[in-house]
Amino acid sequence: MTAPWAIEIDKRLILGDVEVWTTGMLWNEALSLSHPPSKPTFSRWLADAIASGRLRKVRAGLFLNASGNKAVSLAACAGLLRRSAVPSLSWVLEQDWILNNIGGPVTCVVPMGGGLQAPSLGSLKTPLGTFRFRALPWDVHELAGLDVTDWRDARFAHPRATPEKALCDWLYLADSPRSSMTAPPLDLDATQLQPARLRRIARAMGKEEALTAWLLRKSAYDQDPEVIENASLLPRPKR
Repeated sequence: MTAPWAIEIDKRLILGDVEVWTTGMLWNEALSLSHPPSKPTFSRWLADAIASGRLRKVRAGLFLNASGNKAVSLAACAGLLRRSAVPSLSWVLEQDWILNNIGGPVTCVVPMGGGLQAPSLGSLKTPLGTFRFRALPWDVHELAGLDVTDWRDARFAHPRATPEKALCDWLYLADSPRSSMTAPPLDLDATQLQPARLRRIARAMGKEEALTAWLLRKSAYDQDPEVIENASLLPRPKR
């Protein structure tokens, strides 16, 4: 027979809107109940939740809540793997079918400067997928002069760059002598981006000239007869 506390915790996983849980968060939930479990009993429940797939282990002590949403994105835990990390760059463009390269690492940007500890960058492998972290100056990472909805995608419960911010982050890093990134590919589908928002973000990041130069190259690429012919032969992605 399932203990009342376990039923209550499972109910909170299913009905709550928390995408990512830590062991500490779950233990605190259990302790908040009128008849909490012992630590060993809780540990057995946690092991069962992982084995059954109700919780998906990202790494020790960090889990995606598959009970509340079986399709919960691995990107939801980026900020718990690296402080203030936000999914951006190629991964965001791939998820919106602006860039046709599904299956790559979850690319993220993390802030640097402003009294923050130097971020840990590079790749991080987990059992559920790989993350790749790159650094941006704090005032470029957080565009305080613009509406938050310009640079954070309000469609998601976790922080995530809008496609326009993702592209501008990419342009910023490609234009930086301290970054190894190259410019975004010209074969992405820019028709899905909001031009006015793209311009606002590039201006706020001080990269309007870089955006203009890339858009000119993009326009020339799109008007190439060979590119037009090849594009007409490609199947449209399923949405």
